[in-house]
Amino acid sequence: MSDQYSAEGIQKAIRIHGAEDIRLEDIPSPKIENPDDAIVKVLLAGLCGSDLHIYRGREGNFSSPFVMGHELYGEIVALGPSFGADNGSTGRPKGYSQYKVGMKVFATFSVSCLECEACSLGQTSRCTESLLFGSPSLSGAQAQFVRIPKAGGTLIEAPVDENTGHEIAPSIGILLADILPTGYFAAKQALEHPNLVPLLHPKLISAGIGFIDPAYASEVSASSTDSVAGLTFAVIGLGPVGVCALVALIDRLILQLNKTSTNFNIMAIDLLESRRVDAMNSIRRLKDDRIRIGSLSSKGNPGVYISFLAPADVPSDTCVGVLEVVGHPSSLSLAATMSKPFGVISSVGVHSFPNFPIPPPVLYNKNLSFAFGRCPVRALLPAARSLLARRYSAFEMFVEKTIGFSAENDVKEAYVRYNRGEGGKICFDPWR
Repeated sequence: MSDQYSAEGIQKAIRIHGAEDIRLEDIPSPKIENPDDAIVKVLLAGLCGSDLHIYRGREGNFSSPFVMGHELYGEIVALGPSFGADNGSTGRPKGYSQYKVGMKVFATFSVSCLECEACSLGQTSRCTESLLFGSPSLSGAQAQFVRIPKAGGTLIEAPVDENTGHEIAPSIGILLADILPTGYFAAKQALEHPNLVPLLHPKLISAGIGFIDPAYASEVSASSTDSVAGLTFAVIGLGPVGVCALVALIDRLILQLNKTSTNFNIMAIDLLESRRVDAMNSIRRLKDDRIRIGSLSSKGNPGVYISFLAPADVPSDTCVGVLEVVGHPSSLSLAATMSKPFGVISSVGVHSFPNFPIPPPVLYNKNLSFAFGRCPVRALLPAARSLLARRYSAFEMFVEKTIGFSAENDVKEAYVRYNRGEGGKICFDPWR
């Protein structure tokens, strides 16, 4: 099969036909359908935990098979007529004037037009043109070629390593398509919540930031935070997205150490010991003496202390913020149990179960706050790129295995292993 794109050609792609029914098939190559479209030759495609919800049959019924996957790195091979400086691109997202055939790119996991009200507010995950790659509404990235709608906003030019001047390795750069911004979003939603302002930024209370009135604050003599005991956070789920969330949380708290003498504890939680060990190894690669593996002792030096625990071993009523990265009722229930009064639960796991598992009296009696939803990747890319540059070493061995399209059984086995939680991040090379 030729690696040259043809609108009339045939390509290999991974399609789902039903629960746990994945097939590697020959299907027609995509075509330009709208002026804002691009066609990208996929050089690397990710297998994400969100794909497993579809694989397990939890995302509802669909009438016909579709191509899976929403994480991709590739090369532009065709562009619609909207592209080019002379094609009416003035005043539109810069991609329409700058993107060219042959350019290496990543794509956000959902379409972002950068021209609607939601996009103007940074709420790109709720773009009015939003479609999710690898869903019944839009063919996915686990294929040799993929059509990108609203490509002037959805595509991102492959970033360059500031130190070497070379393009970032695709196996690391592909994290920017979804899981690294999503992990950052999980930490951001918790740390910037008004409930945590008095804890993380006590000096701002006098300026009226947060919901504590400055007049009230002046009447209180007790200290809000013990600088030795510190503040405790948790990350539930240590798959690839969970590790990204953990790295993002550590990074934000390290920056916070420069502003306060408070220590920070993080409980990193997963059912599987293998994932706890892999996550610990990723954190060890950060080589920062302010990051310490193990629980904070009573005489601990200022730093961020991380302990890796099974769900059965975590204490109740200890966390000011919990990042829930699994998308399962049991994880939400655990997050509520672990939270202190006025705790914040930031949930970025994809929830496909219809009922909320936490009784309203629990929410009321603990004054819990929740922040849910899909990450606005396109808006958070600058922050995610900066995080990647600062903490690059944590991700150097992140992709455990790259699977080719030469054998259908290899593709099927990749899904089976990932569904069991075995190993780390898996990617596909459609041309191998």
